[in-house]
Amino acid sequence: MKRSAGLFLSNSGNSVVGAVVNITLATLLTLSVMGLVLSAYNTLLIRDAAVEAAARLSLPESPSQQPYLRRLLEDRLPELASYRIEKLEGETLVGYRIDASLPVLGFLEFLPSRTEVLVAREVIPTR
Repeated sequence: MKRSAGLFLSNSGNSVVGAVVNITLATLLTLSVMGLVLSAYNTLLIRDAAVEAAARLSLPESPSQQPYLRRLLEDRLPELASYRIEKLEGETLVGYRIDASLPVLGFLEFLPSRTEVLVAREVIPTR
């Protein structure tokens, strides 16, 4: 009788430890997936803002769109995100490069993100 009681206690201890480990792993997996989705969503927000600003910049005689792009990013991104905007300009192409550090869930460091958007410049033909 004593032998079976001792066996029961050691098995129940292992199942408690196993349950705690499984719950911990499931929580970490869930937080990792949520962090990945949040990072992808923020990257899409950055890309959409860059496309919108670059499209406005490609118009003939268009002024600088950096203040507009900054306002879009400030409105759309979380407060903890930091970013650096660089204007890309060539003879036929204009656009922006945005290097951003996006917040993630948990104790991980910020995820870096680089987005480049180039748009063909519209030119008014002269005769």
